[in-house]
Amino acid sequence: MATNTTTTLSNQYQNYFSKKLLTYAVQALVLDQFAQKAPLPAKAGHKAITMFRYGVPSTSAIEALDTEGTAPTGTRTLSLDKVEATLTQRGQVIKLTDILTATDLFNSLAQSIKTNGQDAALDMDTITRNVIVGSNVAGDAMENTFATYVLNNSDELVELYADGTKETWADGDGDAEYKTFEATTGADTLLDAAAVLNAVTQLKVNRATPASGGMYVCAASPQVISDVMTTDIWVNAAQYSNVQDLYKGEVGSLYGAKFVMTTNPFISGDTLGTDGDRFVYDASGGGGTAATNDIHASIFLGSEAYGCPDLSSQSPFSPKVEIVDTADKSDPLNQLTTCSFKTFWCTLRLNPNYYVIMRSKTASTA
Repeated sequence: MATNTTTTLSNQYQNYFSKKLLTYAVQALVLDQFAQKAPLPAKAGHKAITMFRYGVPSTSAIEALDTEGTAPTGTRTLSLDKVEATLTQRGQVIKLTDILTATDLFNSLAQSIKTNGQDAALDMDTITRNVIVGSNVAGDAMENTFATYVLNNSDELVELYADGTKETWADGDGDAEYKTFEATTGADTLLDAAAVLNAVTQLKVNRATPASGGMYVCAASPQVISDVMTTDIWVNAAQYSNVQDLYKGEVGSLYGAKFVMTTNPFISGDTLGTDGDRFVYDASGGGGTAATNDIHASIFLGSEAYGCPDLSSQSPFSPKVEIVDTADKSDPLNQLTTCSFKTFWCTLRLNPNYYVIMRSKTASTA
């Protein structure tokens, strides 16, 4: 007589399916906390924002008052530059059918809200990162052309390399500093203690005010930070006397710079074989110190290096989420629910002398 078993009736069994979703991979977004935020009220009649920067300190107008009671003969002239950027509205829509929302095992609407928020944060961080390094919003080209190296507001960036060299910002002919660094191999290409000290020293020479607590900030990739952490004088954040004052993503400090980890770094490759490579984003982001390996941009920041509007009605720091679940002419049977976000925003460099872009390769194989 045949016996019915779990084998003979196996089709009725299914794999146990846990409703606990795997943790969503959220990028470690850190650049927003260092931006100088300027309010842009709703209904202000503007789609662009203007910030200002005064000239550098100077002693040229100071006079020796050799004759008692005699006023100075000259006066000090103030210099004021406008820094302008046009805000751009950005958004994303997720559509869900009524059948899906009625039968889904998970709460797709809740996940849509979460996804929109994470995507908005990543988009904001990417735009900020690209503006800082001089690349366009798409992340694969400079604001202008490789031939002229012209940035908006007549900005010139302060760019250093881990081997101790410095970008000259001359109109390139394909033989400038970045191309030379691309061909460099070995330990000289890594961000070490000497390179960190060089970046911090450059900020001090530029009279950049420290970001907080008398220290500068470096936003770097996990791979580059793993290189820096090998130095004997690295201090882990857990060893601080006041861990309550940590930045989001802060992991340690070295030579007057606090390091925060970003998993959305600007990484450039060997696409063109010219100095313009430094503005070309490479999504692969590999490690290694060979001539063909990618180059990571670590950003050393002082105070008021870059800014963004804090728009009261469509702020990226709290993006507006729209949920539409009612019938209309385009959806007469109410078969769709849409979940979307929108923001109206931009980033602008306030003073390129107040931050340093340090380019290095990495020994990490991650």
